[in-house]
Amino acid sequence: MITEFAITWFLSIAPLSFSPGPANVLFAASGSTFGVKASLPFWIGTNLICLIQTAIVGLGLATVITESSGVQIIFKYTGVLVLLYLALRFFQSKIKGRQVLKPLTFKEGVMVELVNAKFLLIPTMMFSLFYNPSQNSYWCIFGLTTALTVITMIANFVWIIGGKAAISAIENDRFTKYQGLFFGAVLILTAFWLAVR
Repeated sequence: MITEFAITWFLSIAPLSFSPGPANVLFAASGSTFGVKASLPFWIGTNLICLIQTAIVGLGLATVITESSGVQIIFKYTGVLVLLYLALRFFQSKIKGRQVLKPLTFKEGVMVELVNAKFLLIPTMMFSLFYNPSQNSYWCIFGLTTALTVITMIANFVWIIGGKAAISAIENDRFTKYQGLFFGAVLILTAFWLAVR
């Protein structure tokens, strides 16, 4: 049961965490231009906000879901629809390169993550799909928040380290098309799996 849950969670969250988005493209640009060390303040700032936002979303959704059993079903299928929408976006993905002129700071990392709409969708979708009010709710929120924070930190760091190669790849329309097809297909399969469970 735990293995099935972990696999389903990973297949839902990994494509969103590792895919090009505002923060990941900035990580890649910073990593390719300034290296890992100079990119760390930005990485710490974004991931601190990731942790805080995820916990806030989890605590808020936990309260709503616990108060009404019907709300859990609505959130579950809303999460499935968000997965399908994001899969469609992956199928249509095109990324434009960005140029970074100076290393991004901790403060800029905080600001970028506060307005990163792509990231705000991830914990909302995650909690709507995977929060189980019948379990110890605070431990469930803590576990999901920790897991999302860890995978986000890893994904961001991969973008920093692979910055130069990633920027070249995501600016290649052919690569972007295949990546979009792959991530889109994974999200559709995961959405279907979650809908029928």
